[in-house]
Amino acid sequence: MKILGGIDAGGTRTRLVLAREDGAILGFAEGGCSSFVERGSENSIRRLSRLNQEAWASAGLDAKPLDGLFIGSGGILHSDDIKTNCALAISAGLAAANDVWAENDAWNALAGGLLGRPGILLIAGTGSACLGRNIEGETWRAGGWGHLLDDAGSAYQLGQAAMVAATRAADGRGKPTILTAAVCEKFGLQDLKQIYRKLHHDGVSRAEIASLAPQIVAAAEAGDEAASDIILRGVEDLVEMVAAVSRRLKLNPPEIALAGGLLRNAELFRREFLARLTSRSSGFTLAHDGVIPVLGAVILACEKTAKVSPPEFFLKNLRATSVRFPRLQQP
Repeated sequence: MKILGGIDAGGTRTRLVLAREDGAILGFAEGGCSSFVERGSENSIRRLSRLNQEAWASAGLDAKPLDGLFIGSGGILHSDDIKTNCALAISAGLAAANDVWAENDAWNALAGGLLGRPGILLIAGTGSACLGRNIEGETWRAGGWGHLLDDAGSAYQLGQAAMVAATRAADGRGKPTILTAAVCEKFGLQDLKQIYRKLHHDGVSRAEIASLAPQIVAAAEAGDEAASDIILRGVEDLVEMVAAVSRRLKLNPPEIALAGGLLRNAELFRREFLARLTSRSSGFTLAHDGVIPVLGAVILACEKTAKVSPPEFFLKNLRATSVRFPRLQQP
């Protein structure tokens, strides 16, 4: 029986799942960011190779090239990025050239969140993006341009805004905020003025900045005005993306699947988003029967390999066997 693989590669974490062609999950591995943009090609190959070995070991099998692999990566925007990600996976020994496909990681979450149905997938984690598909098979995406251009409503954007709020407060241009203490603690600063050297000389990763998000949500819950403003701006940006995709694809009302740590784990952020979306839209339904993005990548590997949508038994087996791996029960 063929063995398929699905990779979900975000800005903070990479997950690899191995499954038989009937949907039964065999192995799983998880590690840090594997993006060639963030880590460089050689480091990316090493991380993918290690994940591959760990996934096969968890299955109790010797590693061999997969019969089909779908990679969803936050670092994919252009066709050149697709070619690079496929080449890295091939170099890492995951699969042969004709058996690898890649796209932006929003495709993983769309496939998993809606199980193939028309609708919209909204991601708000380290990064953000919104992807939709209508009944005619047409697709459209908003956002996902990366943190240097537009990661609207993402944990990174919230973290960057928290640092700005802290510096504005230090200047007297903004109100005092408990975010100043949160920023100093996160980056080990004795004085906020050390932040210039920290950012511009020592360097701070995108993931480190994004990791400020829980403190921002907590500050907003405590009534901090600057933190609340940051949350509301992020929410508004996400609603704008959903509206753009829904309008383009004539999805009215759309079914929406939510993915990413901010929308799944930060209750205040999720509540504010849904309240704003309700006030701006003529109606929507939330998808509740989906699977996590890395399993969406396995669904796409099956679809690409078999050239048809996965049968119902594949989806049932995928869900049933995922319980053997506790980490697959967590977004």
